[in-house]
Amino acid sequence: MTYLAKCPNNDCKSFKGDSGNVWVKIDQLAYNPAASPAWASYLLRDQGAKWKVTIPPSLAPGEYLLRHEILGLHVAGTRMGAQFYPSCTQIRVTQGGSTQLPSGIALPGAYNPDDPGILTHVWRINQGQITYKAPGGDVWSGAAPNANRPGP
Repeated sequence: MTYLAKCPNNDCKSFKGDSGNVWVKIDQLAYNPAASPAWASYLLRDQGAKWKVTIPPSLAPGEYLLRHEILGLHVAGTRMGAQFYPSCTQIRVTQGGSTQLPSGIALPGAYNPDDPGILTHVWRINQGQITYKAPGGDVWSGAAPNANRPGP
């Protein structure tokens, strides 16, 4: 999952993105049973731990924080078992359009340990007994298509 947050007044020096609904999801791959591999974590492995993210071309120039997050579900059948691996990077968009980010989600705060995408049984997903939807809401409609492969 990849999120963007606009730095206030184009100044990321003291902005941590830890208050308000500032994080907008621009990318995600999770589980797609029609794809090979079905889990995005295996695709990440197969790509040598490299992930491509396209910044929306219509995004207004400015300073942003980009948060890429891997969600480990190997113990997600136990409450508080899901493991989050976030990483943030400051970026500067110098060309683009005039599109401003909409209101997003609060991180921390948007995830609940009992959310279906966090407390889940991977074996039931793999057997087709239940579906999987990643936490954090939908990908913003203004985001670019996923650069790694299409799919949920």
